Amino acid sequence: MGKRYKTFEVYLVYIEADKCDGCEECVKMCPVNVFDMSHKAYPTRPQNCLGCGTCVALCKSNAIIITEI
Repeated sequence: MGKRYKTFEVYLVYIEADKCDGCEECVKMCPVNVFDMSHKAYPTRPQNCLGCGTCVALCKSNAIIITEI
């Protein structure tokens, strides 16, 4: 019996701090709790990201970038 490999997606979550207006929508609506907030949002648990795009869709200032790696 050969080796079995499991494939999965990994996402890079980046927030452009100069664009973030601190609305906290990404923090409130992320289904897997990727973001935290101080004055601006930042991804404290990017390994949780499912790549669903909820945060990108809600961000009025277009500060969030998700890239599949």
